Amino acid sequence: MYAIRALAFCAALLGSCGAVLGANLWNAGAFVFSDELGGFEILSVTGTGTEADPVVIEQRLTQIGPAIIVVRPESGQQGFSPELGANPFMQLALVSVITNDSRRVWSGFDIELQENLGQPSVYRDGLSFDQLHTFDEREFSSNRFAVLTDHIEPYDRIRFEQGKVDHGETAEFRVFITDVTPRAEFYLLQEPQLLMAGIPANRLLRLARAQSTGRQ
Repeated sequence: MYAIRALAFCAALLGSCGAVLGANLWNAGAFVFSDELGGFEILSVTGTGTEADPVVIEQRLTQIGPAIIVVRPESGQQGFSPELGANPFMQLALVSVITNDSRRVWSGFDIELQENLGQPSVYRDGLSFDQLHTFDEREFSSNRFAVLTDHIEPYDRIRFEQGKVDHGETAEFRVFITDVTPRAEFYLLQEPQLLMAGIPANRLLRLARAQSTGRQ
């Protein structure tokens, strides 16, 4: 899985310069959302990002590696609270609605924040899954997974487990994001965990070798 993730990041970095030209760019509230890094497709974005009216992003994920949403806040618009100290304060309530078009069963799902692409967000960068508890109803949830675990140190990641999403099915994930030192953009990494039970070891080895050379 780590090899798959590394390859996906490399592909994203190499293609990011020109990919934005063919990307879907969606405005919602005080934010612009993009699927420019590839591997998935944003179908629609609605809402303003408040707790009562969260941004809802409908997507279709076609690969088995991570899907990375590029988020660009627009300061001075709805979604930013009055100044917190010397810095504007960004709040975003988000519901990610993802259809599994990867032809693999998802046995879990990770959502991770990154201030710099390929580097998990850390506590000191100000970006987090609302570690300050600024939302009244800070309840992370999914309609397809029963359990979630906050991995907030040393990185910002939420893992959803005890459920599954078959090919063609859709899963919803509700999260809350804040940033006390907003930057021009940040990244929301979404990574399915694959169901491997029942696959012979030699078959897993062939899959790993094929994925490492770009073949499936």
